[in-house]
Amino acid sequence: MRSHSLVLLATFCLFLNLPGFSQSKTERANVDWGPAMDSGEDGAFHRVWHNTDDFVYVTMGRKKETFLTKLDRQCHVVYQKLLPFELNKVDHDLVDILFIDDRILVYTSAYDKKAKTTSLYLRVFNESDMTPIATIEKLHTLQAEDKRNTGDYAVLVSPNDERILVRVNLPYEKEGRERFGLRMYDKQLQMLWERQVELPYNDNEFTRASVRVDDDGSVLLLGVKYDEKREAKENKKKGDATYVYHLLVLRPEGGEMEDHTIDVRDKFLQDMTFAMGKDGDVICGGFWGNKSSWSVRGAFFLRLDRKTKTINHESFKEFDHDFITAYMTEKEERKAEKKAEKKGEDLEMYNFDLDDIILRDDGGAVMVGEQAYQYTRCYTDSKGYTRCSTYYVHNDIVVINIDAHGDIEWASKIPKRQTTVNDGGYYSSYAMTVKGDNIFFVFNDSGKNLFLAKGDKVEGFELKGDEALITLATVDGSGMVHREALLSPEKRDAILRPKSCWQVTDDRMFIFATRKKEFRFGFINFL
Repeated sequence: MRSHSLVLLATFCLFLNLPGFSQSKTERANVDWGPAMDSGEDGAFHRVWHNTDDFVYVTMGRKKETFLTKLDRQCHVVYQKLLPFELNKVDHDLVDILFIDDRILVYTSAYDKKAKTTSLYLRVFNESDMTPIATIEKLHTLQAEDKRNTGDYAVLVSPNDERILVRVNLPYEKEGRERFGLRMYDKQLQMLWERQVELPYNDNEFTRASVRVDDDGSVLLLGVKYDEKREAKENKKKGDATYVYHLLVLRPEGGEMEDHTIDVRDKFLQDMTFAMGKDGDVICGGFWGNKSSWSVRGAFFLRLDRKTKTINHESFKEFDHDFITAYMTEKEERKAEKKAEKKGEDLEMYNFDLDDIILRDDGGAVMVGEQAYQYTRCYTDSKGYTRCSTYYVHNDIVVINIDAHGDIEWASKIPKRQTTVNDGGYYSSYAMTVKGDNIFFVFNDSGKNLFLAKGDKVEGFELKGDEALITLATVDGSGMVHREALLSPEKRDAILRPKSCWQVTDDRMFIFATRKKEFRFGFINFL
């Protein structure tokens, strides 16, 4: 999981009263709350950075200051320490916070207006009490263009925490190929190598998707290479994809950048995500369509050999008619079928993103995606003023199970309807925890959906509605979905912030809830 940054995680309402609606609390989980806190005195919660079995580490802000806060299992504050974001009267921006062994590594950057440079700095603290271990160190300086094009830095860590990669993102250039620097360190913070990299394709024909660091120190970059105009035209006529995924690899021993094509031309692979398997293989997964890069007909799972980066196993699952139309009303189903028939296309789903690939100990995996997108509508009033609103849509969740052999075994759909306006989608999406064969999803929902059956209308969630409910959806090892209320209805109006949820252990999720000026941290315990 993305503790893993996992995270794309939703907010949901807690404890809202449900008049006229009766349901029992689930017996699969309970919630333990910590003490009430005040945003003025204790600071405003930012995000979770790390956890152990006994502690959770979060950042909080008070005025212009940022604090690192250590919480125990009862959500009591063990310490709250100021993060120094100023040096010689120059403000610093936070780049990343890493937890390596018993140390906390705080990376910051600062732009020097007079010298037109951007620099990366490192501070190291003792994890137990946040005392400094060493003085601040400047790691790197790059030449910036101006205040609007300063360049920046990113920090990545290998799965075993043995390698730390600093990516130096140079100021953007309008034409040509993307260039950046790489600096690899071991966990004792000794630099192992440094390289300047230029991608093999121009910016207008290649999009970088994601970067990973392997345990052996290799750097892997996944991206999309688009066909040239003539080739794209020919492939479009044949009904083939007009782009191909590439996996670019830099080995720690040096040498030229390797370019490996992940070519499945007869399907439109989309939203591909990759992870480093425990045996060293590269695991790729996502959705595919027949006609475009944004419509979904099925799911795919690929395993690439660690050394050669060639596909040594692939599995494709086509979603059947019943799966695609599941939880549509008869009217919605007829409308979707008529639209596909009119275009002469297969019935497909739209705008799904793959959020996570969860690797299992037996060599299998679980892929989780969500129908998520946003759009903007503008109108001009009678006085000539134009106003625009952004709508954030988070609908059904799809869960795909891959067995130990790498074959897609089953797919399940969890229906929900969440649309909010001009709020960043904070009250939508879902939070997820994996425990054994069960996957637990928690999200804001309408109480009318609790006993939802196929063919029933899926009601939309309303934050201030009387029937707002936190739903716990459990997907078991066979793909069956069980929906329950997480909490018994109570007259409280706490709101759980979505992307702040964090799986701590295999049976606990850290949560954050606000109520007016007060807030509480807590844990959902999965039983």
